[in-house]
Amino acid sequence: MANFIFKKEDVKVYVVYNNLQYRIDISDIEFSQTFKQANYDVRTLHSQDYFQGSVINTANPVTWSLNTPLLQEATNRVVFDRLIDVATFDLYISTKYDDFKLEKCFIQDGSFEIEGSKPLRLSISGEASKLSTYTGTIPGVAQNTGITTSTYMLAKVPTLTVGSTRLSPLSLKLELQNEIEWNKYVTVNGAVGATNAATSMYPSEFVIGKRVLAGAVGLLSPENSTERLTWNNGTSVELKVGTASGTFYGIHFNSNNCSFTNRLKTGDIFQEEYSWRMLQNPTSLSSVLTYTTQ
Repeated sequence: MANFIFKKEDVKVYVVYNNLQYRIDISDIEFSQTFKQANYDVRTLHSQDYFQGSVINTANPVTWSLNTPLLQEATNRVVFDRLIDVATFDLYISTKYDDFKLEKCFIQDGSFEIEGSKPLRLSISGEASKLSTYTGTIPGVAQNTGITTSTYMLAKVPTLTVGSTRLSPLSLKLELQNEIEWNKYVTVNGAVGATNAATSMYPSEFVIGKRVLAGAVGLLSPENSTERLTWNNGTSVELKVGTASGTFYGIHFNSNNCSFTNRLKTGDIFQEEYSWRMLQNPTSLSSVLTYTTQ
């Protein structure tokens, strides 16, 4: 009887970056790659065939996503760092029976899951050049081998300020989007040389376009609110999510140039929602969005 792979059974995930190997914690992971099929007519005057012929020699980019906790320790920090610098890495998924490799991964979207009663988490998605079954030892020098604990941080909000207004939110969102576009990779020589999946044409180079760092804050609307139904450009936003006392560990965003709009939401209790977006163009994004670990 054949053995089948169950995702929840025994899946280990490794990030390999600059020949350094990081095993990261995940709660979920998805990945897939498809091939392009180009159809053409084969009917002639003498042969009225109704079904078309096809050519398959090009692979679409891999799509992948995963969810990881942002711990007080630096165990999963490599994921945050690659979201910030948009550097490429390889991803290895090791199961009980088979291993898989995603080559030249980058992160397009990172969403911080901030819910007061749940641990702080980071949900990321992106693309990669090639997905293949991998055999052999996963490369790279193992990192974080001295970390033996996993300290989860509840998504408490010690500091949240929009302009000069200190807020007490009911809900909170923070997201970074990286606009990425693959360069054209279809060539005549590549099409002629493609005889199977291994020799197909895979994407290899990309360019980075716009980047958007934005968020939303939901809160109860007090009577005679002066912020309700307003907007502003060039205001400051500061957000800290992590440990509430002692040495701070967690996510810290601080920018003096953001835009925001405030809208009213009508439910059983009236609420307000601030939707904000960073306008600042820092030399390094890590100067305004940081993840402090032990």
